[in-house]
Amino acid sequence: MRENARVRADDRGDYQELVDEISELLGAPATLENRNFELIAFGAYDSEGDLDPSALDPVRTRSILTRRSTAAVRRWFEGFGITRATGPVRIPRTVEAGVYRGRICLPVRHRGVVLGYVWLLDYDPGPTEQQLAAAMRVTGRIGALLADEAQHDADLTRELRAVLTAERGWPRDMAVAELRTALGVRADGPHTVVCVAPWPSADPDDAPSVRTLPGARALCTVPWGTTDQSLALLVRLRSTDTLTPAVSAATRLLEGAGGAGPADGAAAGGAAAGIAAARVGLAELG
Repeated sequence: MRENARVRADDRGDYQELVDEISELLGAPATLENRNFELIAFGAYDSEGDLDPSALDPVRTRSILTRRSTAAVRRWFEGFGITRATGPVRIPRTVEAGVYRGRICLPVRHRGVVLGYVWLLDYDPGPTEQQLAAAMRVTGRIGALLADEAQHDADLTRELRAVLTAERGWPRDMAVAELRTALGVRADGPHTVVCVAPWPSADPDDAPSVRTLPGARALCTVPWGTTDQSLALLVRLRSTDTLTPAVSAATRLLEGAGGAGPADGAAAGGAAAGIAAARVGLAELG
């Protein structure tokens, strides 16, 4: 078993514990997002301040309910230099942007690379420098987890692409074996593949993260025609009779690609999604 196979579903609980630790250190509710502003975990903090309507302003409410922020919100926050920051960044209250309470952003880095952000509601008098320093040490542990997960996802991307593009025979058998090893004990359960085409980018970083897509295990881009790309998503199902997670994931992907609903066919220049028949195991993928 590869070392990076240690990233398991159980690690999601580690994120929650670390976010709760930051909330306790600073006495304020915290949220953790990846660098694409997709929600990973949020900490509850039992205080009267949480009942203040400004604590759930439009930006924070959307992030929690939809588990992501809009591109406009992302650009607005990035305008404060958070992608380059190595320490806490204070962002002022800006009602016209939907930010009714100021924010403190703690960049999450690993080996100098920003992988996410911890967000806190700013308050008066606010955390001390010592408290913020302690919280930044926790973000270092979060960064190590995110780096492990990113490496694992990159391996799954490569291995899923190999399965979908390998020639029949021993090359494909080897690719399936590699993917099965990386997926672990659930590899032999029911799965399907969602395909969205055309997809606007060959860069997996431009796709939603696997954690935000229902049932998703891995995704990759593969060639579509002579010049375009498609996005393939491996989705784990509860049974071969229920494609609901795949339909939900396809709908979510189409929001990023701009196209018709699953299996609807695309309008001119738009994207469409298709869902393969459910299969048990990985041997018949592609």
